[in-house]
Amino acid sequence: REAMISAFRDMHGFLCSLTSEIVAPGFAEASGPPSLGGSLDVSAAAALGAKSTLPRLDSRISGTTGTVAFVLPGQRLLMAHVGDSRAIIGTRSRVNSGPWRVSDLTRDHKPDLPDESARIEATGASVVAVGTPPNSTHRVFSSHQTWPSINMSRSLGDLHAHSQGLTCVPEVLLTERLWDPEVEEAVVILGSDGIWDVVTPPVAIQVVAQAAAQGQDPAAALAKEAYGRWGRRFLQGNYSDDITALVKFL
Repeated sequence: REAMISAFRDMHGFLCSLTSEIVAPGFAEASGPPSLGGSLDVSAAAALGAKSTLPRLDSRISGTTGTVAFVLPGQRLLMAHVGDSRAIIGTRSRVNSGPWRVSDLTRDHKPDLPDESARIEATGASVVAVGTPPNSTHRVFSSHQTWPSINMSRSLGDLHAHSQGLTCVPEVLLTERLWDPEVEEAVVILGSDGIWDVVTPPVAIQVVAQAAAQGQDPAAALAKEAYGRWGRRFLQGNYSDDITALVKFL
């Protein structure tokens, strides 16, 4: 657990270092986010960023989710997660190819979750509802805020929002045995919210299983399905949220 937390904090620190290249000198040292921590300190992160060939990034108003899954002996999974991407697992019998049993491996880190909102409100920020159902969401807001309000409670980057109670500390889960490989098959999907906003987990499992059975790329099939569903919403500018999928059959 501590290794996972340290790794996520290090990546958060690296995003801070990239930001230090495009703002006033001394930003990283003077304005490192309170939740930085980890084994990579701010000054080291700034030095690493200065030598990086990566594009410059203003992570004060940009950030990312992070979801990591380690497959361990004994059909166990070690999960670490921040944000509103999601990991799920599907299992079914190899004997008769019965229905898939689908379970979430992570929870979406949203500001209206009681434990998350408590941390946010402890900083003086508020969790406000925006929009009208079924298209409403909750965002983090402070008076006199000059940056876009965020609809997550944990992230890597998004340094402004980290002054409002966001954190880069992941939730870490070590599962019990999830399937029996002698009689069951399993598939794990990691996907961004652009998938889960329009595709339910059971449907996602069905899509990737059918694609794999037909010799197709299951991740590409799931991304295509999600993109098509966004298109059928007929939103302005043919809008779709970010769509990323990783699929692993076990």
